[in-house]
Amino acid sequence: MQLSGQFFSGSTANEVMVLTERSANHSYIIIAALIFCLLLVSAARLRQREVFLVLGQTTFFFQSISEQYKNGIRENPLTSIFLILQYIIITGVCIYWYNHFSLTDFNTYQTIVLTAFPAILLLYHLFVISVAGTITGLKEVVLEVNQLTLVMAQTAGIVILIEFFFIYFQPEFITQSKFIIIGTFLFFTLLRMIRGFYHVFQLGVSWYYIILYLWTLEILPLLIVLKLVFNREISSWLG
Repeated sequence: MQLSGQFFSGSTANEVMVLTERSANHSYIIIAALIFCLLLVSAARLRQREVFLVLGQTTFFFQSISEQYKNGIRENPLTSIFLILQYIIITGVCIYWYNHFSLTDFNTYQTIVLTAFPAILLLYHLFVISVAGTITGLKEVVLEVNQLTLVMAQTAGIVILIEFFFIYFQPEFITQSKFIIIGTFLFFTLLRMIRGFYHVFQLGVSWYYIILYLWTLEILPLLIVLKLVFNREISSWLG
């Protein structure tokens, strides 16, 4: 619990300070989550000492999975699980924290959807690629893009953890920090799309199918879900 002081004007001799209790349970939850995230990253580092180098090369080098494996660039499966879990937790914590300061009156259902949105989006990307690859018979596409999706999530999770660790202790910059976190998320989302399209095109998939997939399986379903869950808020934003 935290105590905040309130001063009431009166005569100089009779000034009274009244202490009002204010709940800070959300602070304990966030700090515990940050500590757990650090433990997950540490466990990943202990499991594979060169994990950050592997992630950096896999994220920013335009090489296929097979090429990376030939060059010895391979992530340990348990390390990957640790960092994926860390990504899900830290992105959820960020949304939970920003929602605490939001003036928008979201209900419990909407808050849960918002907090779990990065995890839901990650699972959705893995699912739709698997379905698309199964229908078209391009199993190489499934392996390539799903591995890329997981790697991007892991790298984004580490970057967001570092950003949020400093942002959390500087709440006066909450408005500016929100754009930093969102910008980081969008950057890795865009990089995933560019890398994914590059590798899929290299595998001989037509641009027509790439654009069709992007609209029908990525953009349109998300717009429909957002409209269903946040219909009132979207309507008010649009006037």
